[in-house]
Amino acid sequence: MSKIIYMKTPSIARLTALFVLLGFLLAPLYSTAQDGKTAFLAKDNLVPVLGSGKVKVRFYTDYFCGPCRALEPKIEPLIADLVKRNAITITFIDAPFHTYSSLYAKYFLFIYRDRREPEYLLKARNILFEAAKQQKDGNPVINNPPALEEYLSKNYLRFQPYDPAAVFAVLAGYIQEDKINQTPSCVITDGGKKETYRGGADIIKALSAIK
Repeated sequence: MSKIIYMKTPSIARLTALFVLLGFLLAPLYSTAQDGKTAFLAKDNLVPVLGSGKVKVRFYTDYFCGPCRALEPKIEPLIADLVKRNAITITFIDAPFHTYSSLYAKYFLFIYRDRREPEYLLKARNILFEAAKQQKDGNPVINNPPALEEYLSKNYLRFQPYDPAAVFAVLAGYIQEDKINQTPSCVITDGGKKETYRGGADIIKALSAIK
């Protein structure tokens, strides 16, 4: 049995409180988005999804999660191949487990809005992970919108800002539905069967098994 490596949340109580807060603030948006009545989401397809295969994948990471950062470059070629072969529909969900996670998640949504080519988006995720890795005295150096925008621009990434509340509502709903409390995690639904995988080795194994 492979050893599961993941990022632990600061505390289950804190995570639960976060979900409750998200539920109160975003529940109306989430319900509207889920039943297809939100023209904003339907028109622009702003939930970060790649591919249109029958196997549904929800990939949960956090840019400040060391194991997630180690997994991403290993899994990128596999994801790119599965998307190219139209084997999966993958949704990228950045879990809000760190103080600055939501800032980085927001800019990934901005990048996704501007350009949705798989290779470009996977490269963008790598760059965001590298930005999060830069720390001083245990704190992120790039910790505000101007600094992150400058870093992304220097790495030739474009982004289109907008109010992402409706998208965050959908993603928060997925986190609650899948009971995600650690990263990296991956939920795969195939033929009505839904399985959750945690840790890099198990996630790679599960994705590699998709035909």
